[in-house]
Amino acid sequence: MLFIAFTAEEAGLLGSSYYVRNPAVPLEKTVFVLNNDGAGYTDTSIVTVLGLNRTTAAADIVTGCRESGLEATAGGFELQMFFNASDNRSFAEKGVPSPTFSPGIRSFGEEILKYYHRPTDEADESFDFAYLERFCEAYVRSAQLIADRPTRPTWVAGDKYEKAGARLYGGK
Repeated sequence: MLFIAFTAEEAGLLGSSYYVRNPAVPLEKTVFVLNNDGAGYTDTSIVTVLGLNRTTAAADIVTGCRESGLEATAGGFELQMFFNASDNRSFAEKGVPSPTFSPGIRSFGEEILKYYHRPTDEADESFDFAYLERFCEAYVRSAQLIADRPTRPTWVAGDKYEKAGARLYGGK
């Protein structure tokens, strides 16, 4: 299991794009990417997983979140446009199943936008550290369940990245 922190996402996914061209582990041996990115949170009872239902690992993620006292949700339609806005896209385009694990956001509204990509985006006295702990537990547990699967997770049938995954892993 690798934990990688990329840089320059906002400048065009520069770090993750570089990595997929120069991987430490060949991409065909990379089983899954559980990207972690967030723009704040508005609901401390959930984890928003962009692309949750786009891979066969959805049940593992739902279980990992539930075991940590949180509900995994795919988020509404308005949030789905952000699936391709994070480092997971670099991997998805190559075929690696790669949803994004984010703090609980029910909608990308005014509460999020007032801090999104701004210097005022800081943890202050209202920051919920107990939620952060549960969020991290859910992330680690989900990753563990995915790593312990007897079969490799794939993109679901018909997904935009399904064919790239089949090419990468020697399928159709």
